[in-house]
Amino acid sequence: MKDPISTEGPTQRPTSTKGPPKRPARRGNQRIRRLVAVIAATLAGAALLAAAGVWMDRRSDTDLADPSAGVTARFDHVLPTEAPKVEFVDVAADWGVVAVHGPGPRRRLLPEDTGSGAGLADFDGDGDLDLFLPNFGVGRGGGANLYYRNEGGHFTEAAAEAGVDDPQGFAMGATAVDFDADGDLDLYVTQSGPNRLFRNRGDGRFEDVAERLGVAGDGWSVGAAWGDFDRDGRLDLYVANYVRFDVVVPDEPEGGGAANAASDPHWQGVPYTLNPNAFDPVPNHLYRQLADGSFEEIALLAGASDPAGRSLSVTTVDLDGDGWLDLYVANDVSPNVLLHNEGDAAGLLFEDWSARTGTADPRGSMGISVADLGAPGEDGGLLPPDGLPDLFVSHWVAQENALYQATRTASAGSSWLEYRDRVRPLRLAEISTDRVGWGTALIDFDLDGRLDIVVANGSTLEEADDDRGGPRLIAQRSFLFWNDGARFHDLAGAAGVAFGQKHVARGLAVGDLDRDGDPDLVMTVNRGQPLVLRNDQQLGNHWLLIELGGPPARRHGARVELVAADGKRQIRWWGADVSFASQHAPELLFGLGDADGPVDVTVYWIGAPPSRHPGLRVDGRHRLEPVGS
Repeated sequence: MKDPISTEGPTQRPTSTKGPPKRPARRGNQRIRRLVAVIAATLAGAALLAAAGVWMDRRSDTDLADPSAGVTARFDHVLPTEAPKVEFVDVAADWGVVAVHGPGPRRRLLPEDTGSGAGLADFDGDGDLDLFLPNFGVGRGGGANLYYRNEGGHFTEAAAEAGVDDPQGFAMGATAVDFDADGDLDLYVTQSGPNRLFRNRGDGRFEDVAERLGVAGDGWSVGAAWGDFDRDGRLDLYVANYVRFDVVVPDEPEGGGAANAASDPHWQGVPYTLNPNAFDPVPNHLYRQLADGSFEEIALLAGASDPAGRSLSVTTVDLDGDGWLDLYVANDVSPNVLLHNEGDAAGLLFEDWSARTGTADPRGSMGISVADLGAPGEDGGLLPPDGLPDLFVSHWVAQENALYQATRTASAGSSWLEYRDRVRPLRLAEISTDRVGWGTALIDFDLDGRLDIVVANGSTLEEADDDRGGPRLIAQRSFLFWNDGARFHDLAGAAGVAFGQKHVARGLAVGDLDRDGDPDLVMTVNRGQPLVLRNDQQLGNHWLLIELGGPPARRHGARVELVAADGKRQIRWWGADVSFASQHAPELLFGLGDADGPVDVTVYWIGAPPSRHPGLRVDGRHRLEPVGS
């Protein structure tokens, strides 16, 4: 008996002398036949596809011989027939707002070309909106800040009388705020140099307390935003710092004129003093207000300093609806940052959510506007509001502006915030590639119940072959985008002479200056006269203006939700639409279209229970207070 496992080799088949076995020959022939069949089928399929392509090409009459056919170098757009007739009239001279930004000739320096903004607020408490225009003098004669008191249709300049002229300063932006909760609006002015905090004394005069309270800083600041980040009932302050501009400015030659005039060989071409990439970024500041009214700087400890960002604007808004104020910072030639407030009142900690939310925009960002434009539709249009803040960001030339619409993405039992740039389906992209956008506003300028967009444009590039005393910046037309419910249309060319003209615009502030129920505009012009654009629309649409009272820390960033008589819903965030180096009037103006019935409003305050205000009459102003205030 043999072992189960044999050590013998495999059984050998007898060798035949009559050629190879027949079975392997049959397998080889079958492989050849299969290969031939596959090749034939492939050729037949290719022939069918080619025939189908020729048929489709002839059917669609496509001419592929000229790939440039239909491509143009300009954005052509025909306004729809239903576009509203809205006209803005420049009444600056008629109303007494006569000023020029900056003293002397242009010196081709980045701080001078960047500014300045504008601020609208009722500083004297008489019910009318006053105007503050930051300016710079720095010992060159003239160029001091300008403060115009609104006296019911006419403005009187009173900066020196009020103590806010600051002729030695180099002002960039302005925010109105009642930081000490005494009932009077104070004024924070960002500068190239130490910032100012002008405390309103209540007697028509202001005093600078920035150094004493610890919010002066010592760099170049542009944007600023207030909010109660730790919900302790006191306003805190975030300041956006730009770059370390360490340039020794050349002296002006005797007899006047700029040291960098076109005839000066040291300043031929475009100097590095105009390139933000030539200068290092500087960290931003987060000032926490203490019980004694002073502030401590905690940006680094709180994870909010953004040291790599060249910051120009910042907004405070509760982006994810958790009840805590977050920050979104617009940076020039460095990625924007979304700083999420982790909700730790004791530690005040922010986490960078830029990458996870898709908002780390690396382009040259200037201005920010925030509102709920509506949920994104699958067809590229706009759906009703979803309660999430959307972000409009203005950009430099050839970079397109951005419109980030917020969505909540759910997966595996959890959800997170995501932003998608939808400027292209909304027709806001290509039209903006040849402009440099600065001040912005999401407003309903025709009061039809849908938010429109205004952008102040003005280049940072210089005119070629300018023989008028030195190179000047290129002027550009600004945008007036009307929202038809699905996309936007630029009405600037049909909105009056001022919008049809070109300017080197910078700041933009919006408010109802003449108290007739529609939004007017103030647009600042670098090295030029500001525009005060009165809205002369006569469409008969209804409106509602909301003012928020109560403690300042409760209203900064508060969400205001309105439901009109026709059931349409609108959502805004108080103080979140920050523009560039500017502040819109601290009030919310809602357009209602033809809905003339009572309106229901709910205010979701910061750190306080919501308050409900049903049955408000239309075409009027309403001041709303938090519960128990």
